Amino acid sequence: MKRQWKLALCLMLAALLLTSCSGGGNPKQTVFPEITQNLGLPQVTDAPTPEPTPVTEPDPEEDDSAFTDDPYDMEQEFSESDPIAEESYQEPMDLSDSLSGNYTVVQETQHTYAGSTPIPLDPVDMPTPTPRPPVTFTYVEYTAGSLGLAFEAPSGWIADDSLTEVYSVIEPAEQMVGGQQCVVTIVAVPVNTNYDQRDLEKEVKARLNDISATNFAVWEPSLTATRHLMGGKGVYANYSGELVNGVKLGGRIHYVCINNMLYGVEIMYPREYRDDYMNIFDKIKETLKTI
Repeated sequence: MKRQWKLALCLMLAALLLTSCSGGGNPKQTVFPEITQNLGLPQVTDAPTPEPTPVTEPDPEEDDSAFTDDPYDMEQEFSESDPIAEESYQEPMDLSDSLSGNYTVVQETQHTYAGSTPIPLDPVDMPTPTPRPPVTFTYVEYTAGSLGLAFEAPSGWIADDSLTEVYSVIEPAEQMVGGQQCVVTIVAVPVNTNYDQRDLEKEVKARLNDISATNFAVWEPSLTATRHLMGGKGVYANYSGELVNGVKLGGRIHYVCINNMLYGVEIMYPREYRDDYMNIFDKIKETLKTI
């Protein structure tokens, strides 16, 4: 009887539990915490700075690495007392030669110290040529009456006024050096108007063409330039060449226009004695005047 009562009590408790679970009351709801979104900039927290790792410099006396001596280190300077410090430099290989397959790689090339220039001796025992004595002249005044001019030229030269508007002085054959007599020609031609620089350049170039057409196998004229003559701004040019007989010549042509008169001075000389004979030209240019 007592055992049945306990069983009935258990059944009653079970029924009560079932009734409470299935009752009409509102079921209990789980409440979650509200989550809000941060719309501002994120808060950055500085990370702790790690301690620097100490770097140990290699000892150059103990380090056998290939990078110990930097060949591109510009702080390495060569001492003036030791010019051979540059002799380890190697010439770069020329790419154009390598492409052709014809090249020689220079392993070690010695270079002289910067600032010096090697002077080849060819040959080292070649005797020094004996310098020739300079050709000197004594000057006297010449008067070209038909041109209304006077000037100084070497004494004893042959004067020639056979051509109209032209006066020449010619070196005597017995005084000739270098296989060619020196000839100086003075011209004075009236013109309708004063020539400007362009007109004078045309006259100089025309004379160069005329001279080049006379027995020259080699002809080398210079460009024109300006220089004063008889107090006016003139135009001049030099030339050099070789005749068909092998004689080498040089010369200068100088023209100026003053008061509707075209004046010209020309000289032809042996090229080997250029400096000596150009002294004659300078003397004539300095002393040329109207009379």
